[in-house]
Amino acid sequence: MERHHKRINSTKRRKLIAAYTLPGARGQQVVAEPVDDDSNAAVVNNGVISFAEGLSGINREYIRKSYLLASSYVSDVLNIQRGGQAWYDEFIKVMISLGWLPVRSRFERVSSTSKGLTVQLAALNIIATLWASTSLAGPLLAALPKLAADALEALKRQPASFELFKRNSTVHQGGDFGLASCAETDGELMMVLVTYSTQGVSKQVGLPFLEWDSSSFEAFSGQTCLVLNTSVVNEKTIRLMRESAGDKVQLAIAKYRI
Repeated sequence: MERHHKRINSTKRRKLIAAYTLPGARGQQVVAEPVDDDSNAAVVNNGVISFAEGLSGINREYIRKSYLLASSYVSDVLNIQRGGQAWYDEFIKVMISLGWLPVRSRFERVSSTSKGLTVQLAALNIIATLWASTSLAGPLLAALPKLAADALEALKRQPASFELFKRNSTVHQGGDFGLASCAETDGELMMVLVTYSTQGVSKQVGLPFLEWDSSSFEAFSGQTCLVLNTSVVNEKTIRLMRESAGDKVQLAIAKYRI
C-alpha cells in the first residue's frame, strides 16, 4: 500500500533526534567518529548499507546513524517485534522525523515460484524493481542494485562482520534483515531500502539465512526509496545523533564496516 508523507521542519527534527535516545546512551562520553570515512558499506543492526563513490564521510555517518536510531528505537524502545508491518510503519515514521522523505513506501507479502531463488537474490530483485518503479534516473542511481549485491558478497568474506549480521538478522524460526544502497545526486542523498523477513519456518535458521530457497516459505518485504536534502546534515545534527546513539552502538558500526 502506497503512502505519501511530508517533510518535517528542521527545528522539530532536531527535537525528535534528541528524543530518540537509545537505552544506555544518556550520560556517556560519546567518542567522535572520523568524518573522512570512505568505507563502501557497513553492518548496522540487522542491515547492510552500501555507499556509492562520492559520498562524504559526514553524509555516510548521517545515513548510518539515522538507520541505527530508527531501527533501534522501534525495536528497543517501542518494543515492536521486527518483521511485521507495525515495525516497518514506525521505522518509516522515525526516518521521516530524521529528515528523510519517502518517494514511495510500501509493505507487502512477497512470494516466489522460482525454485532455487535464494533470499539474497529475492531481496536484490526487489531493490532493482523498486528503483525501476520510481521517477529517479541516472547512471549513478542505476548502479544501486549492484552496490547492494557487492556489499553482500564482501560481507561474506569478513567473518566478524558476517557473524554480527547473522546474529542481528536471526529471529525465532526465521530471519529479518534490511538491505540499502545510497548515493548522492544534485544535493540530495538517496537511499533505496528493502526489508525482508520471514517467520514460522519449521527449521532452525542456518548459515547463511541469505542462501535459503525463497520459494519454501512465506515472506514479507518493506520497500522504500528515501530522499534527504544534504543541507540538513551538519556537525550539530551529527552530534545530536551521536549523543542519542551512545558509545556502544556507534563503536559497533565503526568496527563492522565492510
